[in-house]
Amino acid sequence: MGQPECDIAGSQLSGSPKSGFILGGIWIFLGSARAVAAIGEPIGWSLILGLLTALLGAAYLVSALLLRQRQRSQVDEE
Repeated sequence: MGQPECDIAGSQLSGSPKSGFILGGIWIFLGSARAVAAIGEPIGWSLILGLLTALLGAAYLVSALLLRQRQRSQVDEE
């Protein structure tokens, strides 16, 4: 018996690669803008919040890339 099929979209941050790329781009832009706006200020919550927001965007992009890669490998198997 083979391994059971699993729902790959359930383990991702977004339901499709397109939405993952869009959300990732938005979060990285907002995080980078906040971090740049905090330059010159003492390291505080604004810089930390900007960096964490950019990391969230990176997580969305990685998730979208993994989902796209899995979809392509499934198409290649068929």
